[in-house]
Amino acid sequence: MEHHGCWKLLTAALIIAVAARTAAAQTQAPSAQDLANQANNPAAPLSLIQFRDILVPHIEGASGPSNGLQVQPVLPIGPFASFPHVQLVKITLPLAISLPDPVAQKGIGDLQIFDLLTFKTSWGQLGIGPVLVFPTASDTALGSGKYEAGPAGAVMYTGVKNLTAGAVIQNPISYSGAADRDDVNAMLITPTFTFNLNDGWFVGIADYNWTIDWTKGGSVLLPLGLQVGRVVRIGKQPVSLSIEAGGALLRPADSPRPGWIMGFEFSPIFNFHLGPGTKIRARGV
Repeated sequence: MEHHGCWKLLTAALIIAVAARTAAAQTQAPSAQDLANQANNPAAPLSLIQFRDILVPHIEGASGPSNGLQVQPVLPIGPFASFPHVQLVKITLPLAISLPDPVAQKGIGDLQIFDLLTFKTSWGQLGIGPVLVFPTASDTALGSGKYEAGPAGAVMYTGVKNLTAGAVIQNPISYSGAADRDDVNAMLITPTFTFNLNDGWFVGIADYNWTIDWTKGGSVLLPLGLQVGRVVRIGKQPVSLSIEAGGALLRPADSPRPGWIMGFEFSPIFNFHLGPGTKIRARGV
């Protein structure tokens, strides 16, 4: 009997140990590679605040560099029991724009709000929603001077492990604002093609906006470049860091020729969203 009781105790201890190990695994923070896969997917339910600086050291006909620093908080909402889809709200505010002579202006740009309703598929994610632009620029040279609204969408393929490929497409159209300013109707395509490597490293094409301006006969501005970065932890806080460099492959005939286009990104990642959906334990706390 004693021998049988020892086996029962040993079995119980083993069950408790396995349960504890399983619980620990479930609460363990995701790896840097897992976070990189989500941070580089614009349709992933990940909370972050992206600080992005775009620098053009030389522009044809200008006397100095052009620089723009913008902040982009992203907040997932849901899913809820009555509505099993995640809504992603992204706000973009150009905090500090500096344009060289002959424009010679500094200040903030127009506020943009992007609201994407996402749907999971067998091969990735789809998203659809509106985009809104408000004329908050501190100078006419730094914004459109128009209220804008239009459709937005996303297609993201994640069927190959550690590869994210797709695009976010927006087409804001002006409907009100300063009467003496040009109308706005342009499609913005933000491409994604990123390989997420070991230890949080990732490499891919730069996520510069490609622009098709319908008010100018469909003229195209197509910058293209490469991006390399890494998800690291500063203390317990995960942060995505990256640099990108490229140039304008296509541009409108009446626009000045830019030289190198440089980008720098710093994005703290958080485990917060609105609603009862599963939160990403980014900090492991």
